[in-house]
Amino acid sequence: MQLSIAGSRCKTSRDGRETVFTLNIRACTMLVLGLWIMIGQALPAFSETGAASSTSAGSKINYDIAGQPLNTALRDFALASGLQVSFHDDLANGLTSPGVRGSYTAEEALTQLLAGTGLGFRFTSADTVTLERSNGSSLAPVPLVGAAAGGAAGAGISEANSGSTAQKPVKVPEILVKDVNQRDDDTKSYVAEDASTAMRTDTPIRDTPQSIQVITRKVIEEQRAIRLDTALQNISGIFSSALSNDVNDDWFIRGFNANNNNIVRNGLFDPFSATNASDPYNVQRLEVLKGPSSVLYGLGDPGGIINIVTRKPLSEAAYSANVILGNYNLYRSELDATGPLNASKTLLYRMTVVGQKANSFMDFADRNVVGITPSVTWLMSHRTTLTVDGEYLKRWTQRVTGVPAEGSVLPNINGPLPRNLFTGMGGFGRNDRTVYRIGYDLTHQFNNDWSIRNMYRYAIEDINQVNGGPLAIDPDQRTIQRFWFGAETSLARSHYHSMITNVIGHFKLLDMDHTLLTGVELRQQRSNPSQQILRLGSSLSFDLYAPDYSINPYTAPIVSNSKFDQGLSLVGVYFQDQIALLRNLKLVGGVRFDYVYQWGKNGPYLENPPKQNSDDTGVSPRLGLVYQPIEPVSLYTSWMRGFLPNSPGAFNPTGALFKPERSTQYEVGIKTFFLQNRLSATLAWYHLTRENLTTQDPFIPGFSVQTGEQRSQGIEFDVTASLITGWNVIASYTYTDAEVTKDNDPELVHKRLGSVPYNKATLWSTYHFQEGLLRGFGLGGGVIGYTSRNASIFGPGEVNIPGYVIANAAMYYNHDLQTGNWLGAKQINVSVNLQNLLDQRYVTNGFNTTTGFFFGDPRTVLATVGLRF
Repeated sequence: MQLSIAGSRCKTSRDGRETVFTLNIRACTMLVLGLWIMIGQALPAFSETGAASSTSAGSKINYDIAGQPLNTALRDFALASGLQVSFHDDLANGLTSPGVRGSYTAEEALTQLLAGTGLGFRFTSADTVTLERSNGSSLAPVPLVGAAAGGAAGAGISEANSGSTAQKPVKVPEILVKDVNQRDDDTKSYVAEDASTAMRTDTPIRDTPQSIQVITRKVIEEQRAIRLDTALQNISGIFSSALSNDVNDDWFIRGFNANNNNIVRNGLFDPFSATNASDPYNVQRLEVLKGPSSVLYGLGDPGGIINIVTRKPLSEAAYSANVILGNYNLYRSELDATGPLNASKTLLYRMTVVGQKANSFMDFADRNVVGITPSVTWLMSHRTTLTVDGEYLKRWTQRVTGVPAEGSVLPNINGPLPRNLFTGMGGFGRNDRTVYRIGYDLTHQFNNDWSIRNMYRYAIEDINQVNGGPLAIDPDQRTIQRFWFGAETSLARSHYHSMITNVIGHFKLLDMDHTLLTGVELRQQRSNPSQQILRLGSSLSFDLYAPDYSINPYTAPIVSNSKFDQGLSLVGVYFQDQIALLRNLKLVGGVRFDYVYQWGKNGPYLENPPKQNSDDTGVSPRLGLVYQPIEPVSLYTSWMRGFLPNSPGAFNPTGALFKPERSTQYEVGIKTFFLQNRLSATLAWYHLTRENLTTQDPFIPGFSVQTGEQRSQGIEFDVTASLITGWNVIASYTYTDAEVTKDNDPELVHKRLGSVPYNKATLWSTYHFQEGLLRGFGLGGGVIGYTSRNASIFGPGEVNIPGYVIANAAMYYNHDLQTGNWLGAKQINVSVNLQNLLDQRYVTNGFNTTTGFFFGDPRTVLATVGLRF
């Protein structure tokens, strides 16, 4: 194994196979450290053959290293310079460095760093420095190189054996190195090279035989996304049905709905991320895995998985604050603080806070949010890392319930409906939702090839809601009949436990490299008994053109008064092997076995309803192949199956339980990384079917039968690029053909699925001027376009939602502040984001063909002032 660092290029060579990556110095040195861990406990010293120094001894770079213990100061120096620094622990123990700040050569900086310590140094090669006492004596050295020094990646130096003269490498948990690398890159570029969602291992996107797209932190910040929907719109195959002024997140992926069953948080399934919409204030990146993902994630709708990756503690202190002001009385503050809690940087923290008070373009539908996320990472040893985090997130508003087709997507004899129209219960309604989360992530590296990771999360969701909305519109096309639904006094509380344990091993068999993943997942969900009351009556009628919100919904007669009590338990076991058949040919095979137990007690509130339960099992396989004719190009194909049990509350006239829904996907595509990995593109074709859907029994009203099938197929194209310094682009195109292929109702067969257009295209680009009078300024802009789509496959007639194109724009100013300014800040950032720049009137989605249509946001302005410390 030979390894060398030269400038910003990192080259590795093993068994005659050579791979070249273009990275910045920090990412390169992290990659070096990851390779150390994979290859062996002990490595030979760097080979100097063909190696060039990452930092020439005569070139000057900027250093900002504070006075601190010498051990950690040397780690910071290695990180900044890219040099390899070798010394023994005992040589630096108990010593303090005065630090160094300013522009210096490596030799000048190291001289200042060692001032007063009684230590000196000598260059043993162009990029290797060995420390020694001033009298020339030294102990057996321990090498310290670049980011692998543990400062950035959170590593400690291996302890030297007593009396041993053997040289030992720096060790860092492999997963932590990858996480830190991604945290650093996600704030600087639109392009992501790695994603863990598809394989649950650190696998480059180019080696993944499935379409996966990543939205980095830089995209979130430059688009000023205060809802996940804004960021996810950039990805092909995702069709938004979420509303900016509602409490839920809701999307369609590849033609099928994706909500509670399709969102994970840091790799752990999290049903509350959809029912109480996540806020991007603590999101580091969004990873979207297309297609059925049951092989690793168990039960789920077949469109895909959205993995919300949150921000984690860093070893270098950093603080930021944003104040955002917008129209519709939006006031929002965001705070972020991270850094070490001790001098040795083995205990790290992060705290993010958000507070938002806002109205919206719609009456009564506010957008109020408060959230806080504390996180602590303990680097227990050079092999073991523990992160503990929590979250409190609350939204309080009213549920947006839609408007009739007449006046929104169809003509109305009384004229168009106003966009600010609210059809709920006015001041009598409420929809308050709170989520509490606490969990941990524990990783341990047994040796260079085997590691284990255990993650657990406990979450609670409280829902306090009273909602109302339209049922039907009268012939006068201005009066609607409404319903009232909710819990008058009780609070609905749900509990959720989730745990996974993964063991990852790297080994060689039959001269082929294997990465083996074995895992176990446990889930348990329980909803406390809650009361739900439905009221109907003529007293709830409502004039669309003369709204009267003084109507008391509590005076309407009660139609039903029900109690809900339900739960779920799941055990899943999965196996996966990634095999390098040849240097440029990789095979992925995996299978998962699930057992799901569900139960529910739903019935009249004053009675004790019978308990209904079901036991389901599922086997979910996946096969994939990746061929790379040249290094920047990957051709891939895959086949996979999905699994989703039906609720035991579904009524079957035979009394038998319904079989689980099954889905099957075939996918082929091409992935490319060009321009030194500054341009990434994916082109995919897929064919996805969903089977065993329950449909209305044509002979017995109120019952269902299981004969339905739906199919989605299409083409998706995604591009992310950081073409030159300061210029970033993200774009996508989607063609989706989604329809009903089997149903008891022949009129539904070949009908287009609701809310899914044939075509969708997005483009967003920003440019920040790097020099001249405009240095620090930047511009951004883009478009989002949908063609027309069917509102729903159910309901009278077929109503199309018209297509639309909306334009967005942004302006930026970023300015570095002089050291010692009265604010104590390093940088000020100012931006103005304009969404729906031309103020297009459009309907964003509908959930039926009569009264469930929703207007999209009018022109929205967000002005941000941020400080970085």
